Amino acid sequence: MASLETLYPPYAGTEPYLHLCFAKASGKKVRALLRRLMLRGVRVWYAAGTATDRKTHEQRERHMLSADLTVVYLDDAFRNDATAKSRLLACQRAGQPIVCLNTDGGDSGLSIGLHATAAEIKLNPIDSVKDTERALLHAEGFSQKLIGDPVKPKNTRFGVLTRILIAATVLLVAAGALWFFLLRPERQDEILSQSDTVTFADKTVRETVRRTLGGGILTEDRLSEITVLRFGGTLPDDLSDLSLLPALETVEITQNAAKDAFSLHPELSAYTVVLIGGADE
Repeated sequence: MASLETLYPPYAGTEPYLHLCFAKASGKKVRALLRRLMLRGVRVWYAAGTATDRKTHEQRERHMLSADLTVVYLDDAFRNDATAKSRLLACQRAGQPIVCLNTDGGDSGLSIGLHATAAEIKLNPIDSVKDTERALLHAEGFSQKLIGDPVKPKNTRFGVLTRILIAATVLLVAAGALWFFLLRPERQDEILSQSDTVTFADKTVRETVRRTLGGGILTEDRLSEITVLRFGGTLPDDLSDLSLLPALETVEITQNAAKDAFSLHPELSAYTVVLIGGADE
């Protein structure tokens, strides 16, 4: 399996970025979170493995202490990882803002030396990576300046093969779906939704996204192409599914739908809202 640094390279630029601090043993556990953050455009630096020489150690120290925010991925592995705890303490001494993602509800104080003033997000075992990402984006200390252009994770030899197999599967599914469409037009929506690899809780949001993409099956790669989403009629009751669109920047709504929109849908504050038309279209 490709290494974490190969799939999700740590940020190496000069723009504001966050430092994700986690135990060496938790590398596999943070993969999904790193993927979502990269697709959204969040600039993330992290230290993987152990520095084997003084130069590497000094470079890591410089990157770590230059971050605008340190996010701790707290689990039992972190509590027992002296290197990870040492990084956290160094960041605290430097006065960096700290956000602790407490993934298991265990001790976040004495066992790791976390200041009582640090922001802590207590997660439940049933929380998805989407819930974790949403909580982090709204945490005290997280700033929009940490977000840049979405970055797709690098392909590897195995990653390319996997994508080819997925593409072949999608083509087969699409061909079968087309055959059903010709015979049973009334089942188009049902068949499409069963073939999607991303699940939307709200049907209106799902079909608005599908229409924006020109139809077809909804996958993470396709969703990352959407930067503008238009709602031509009244807004759905639940807009939390907008978090599934990592590159979304602008939401277009009718003037009638704009009434009380921000009070009913606080999610809209994360996007540029553009009014269209004079009535529900």
